[in-house]
Amino acid sequence: MTLTKEQKEKLNAELDQWVEAHREEYIKDVSDLCRIRSVSEEAVGDKPFGEGCYEMLMASFRLAESYGFSTKNYDNYCGSAIYGDNPNGDSIGIIAHMDIVPEGNGWTHDPFDPYLSEDGKYLFGRGTADDKAPAMVGLYAMRFLKEHDIHLKNNIMLVFGLNEEKGSADMPEFLKREKAPKWSLVPDSKFPVGHAEIGFIRAKFAVPGLGDELVDIHGGEATNSVPDRAYAVVSGCTVDEVREKLGDMERITVEEDEKGVRFLATGNSQHASRPAGAVNANNVLARALLKAEVLHGKTREVMELFEKLTSHYYGEDLGICCEDEMSGKLTCVFTWVRKEQDKLILKPDIRYPVTADQKFLMDTLPQNAQKLGLEILDLSNNPAFHFPLDHPVVEKLIEVPREVLGMPDIPPIVLAGGTYARSLPNAVSFGVTVPDRVRLFGFEKGGAHQADEYGDIPNLMRSIKVYVRTLIEIDDIVADL
Repeated sequence: MTLTKEQKEKLNAELDQWVEAHREEYIKDVSDLCRIRSVSEEAVGDKPFGEGCYEMLMASFRLAESYGFSTKNYDNYCGSAIYGDNPNGDSIGIIAHMDIVPEGNGWTHDPFDPYLSEDGKYLFGRGTADDKAPAMVGLYAMRFLKEHDIHLKNNIMLVFGLNEEKGSADMPEFLKREKAPKWSLVPDSKFPVGHAEIGFIRAKFAVPGLGDELVDIHGGEATNSVPDRAYAVVSGCTVDEVREKLGDMERITVEEDEKGVRFLATGNSQHASRPAGAVNANNVLARALLKAEVLHGKTREVMELFEKLTSHYYGEDLGICCEDEMSGKLTCVFTWVRKEQDKLILKPDIRYPVTADQKFLMDTLPQNAQKLGLEILDLSNNPAFHFPLDHPVVEKLIEVPREVLGMPDIPPIVLAGGTYARSLPNAVSFGVTVPDRVRLFGFEKGGAHQADEYGDIPNLMRSIKVYVRTLIEIDDIVADL
């Protein structure tokens, strides 16, 4: 609905009072959810993403139901909480994910025992930024509407996703079981609105020729994170011999293993969409194995290729470099490695610009991969998308955050990271990070996928206000779509 100046002022005053009164309750709810290690894993019985995600879903249901919302379980793939009584089931979606990336290393505090800073401004723990606290922004916006008896034409449907960090396999299952929202907001980015998202190429490669001396190699967990740890076990050498070869090489340690020598590499993790400044532990590991001269013949050749692939972030070795003004450079980060029999198995995270020539990329990449000696096990394209800035909903999604946050010049954004928005019709990312968010540790830690991840409580409170205003102001527009 269109709000008059007087209606906005009255609503803003009510929001200010209500949000402040519910601040401690919000922190408690987020903290309770962040105690659950909801990493999306292999299926266990009727739990398609494992025990942790199932526990997370049940906790989300209990919380939503405690505030009076009806809930739906989509066969444990995901769930929803619903406010409203639209006779046709038309809805505006708030599509959040409750799964997390693995905790990694380097935390000051236990990542699953949320810790509030002494000034009450920052809540530390895995999921406090990505994406449990933002999900609760959606739930608290629904609470405000319900408690103030504000009825909209559309239902509001908050979806608790469970597989965003591992490929969003939950969303197709959701759409099989539920009517898609007419428009969806994804609280997994920045304000004002992510009106476009870059494209993804999902790939899996194998490099044959590994000998028995490389007993094991393991780097990366979620492919969308530059790994901060990697290890390998090599036989036929001693710790003393390896240490002498490595000298004072940084970010690598070695220790005895029952099968030989274990190499432990450390890096600096960042989201794979923003690799500049990251240190890929896979590359540290490869360089150490080569410097130690513990691999020979074809095995060494395979490791030399792996070192080459992990030393660049922009597709240089695959001949797919490109960029555009809207979304910047293509990124290609080899984040994941394992050994299977005599093969090195690799998964890169590849993201390309909105206006890139997709046919060129999908033709060129496999040709050059094969020239390098990579066997292609999997290759698929997840296209880029964008909504024009003059779309009536997008215009409102730019206007409201600018007004509520008092930031009249914040520009709409193009996302380098993928969100649930690409998995649903008529969906865009919408907050909840505020552009002036304080970075306590620079870009080294504190963010999504990093150690000491934290939620900025004052800005999360502001985000609840943005969401309430937005849901009210786009309701008529969405109803007419």
